[in-house]
Amino acid sequence: MVSITVLAGDFLQGDGEYTDGVFTLRTSLHPWPGITLPLSSFKSVEVANEDSINSIKEAIGFGVAGAMLLGPIGAIAGFMLTGKETEVTFLATLKDDRKLLAAVDGNTFDEISRKVAA
Repeated sequence: MVSITVLAGDFLQGDGEYTDGVFTLRTSLHPWPGITLPLSSFKSVEVANEDSINSIKEAIGFGVAGAMLLGPIGAIAGFMLTGKETEVTFLATLKDDRKLLAAVDGNTFDEISRKVAA
């Protein structure tokens, strides 16, 4: 189960999840169980934006550890060693021509785009 964020389109903003080829979108009109969209209902997906982000928890942890060991230079080095994640904002067009603008991590987007293209 991977968390996604619905930003715009023909669906209301809200959170959702992606599991085994199915999106479940939770909005104010459909809080539970939500709207389910299998990938088979998708016509296409395309990248709208791709951002590299640092994990805040890791950055703080490595920065503190580096500072304890090597002082201020260690703090900077620790912060630089944090893992980077890629967040992809994508536009999906469904077969019924509804559109969905959503954000998800890069690995999940790769899986989604492979399955939609197949």
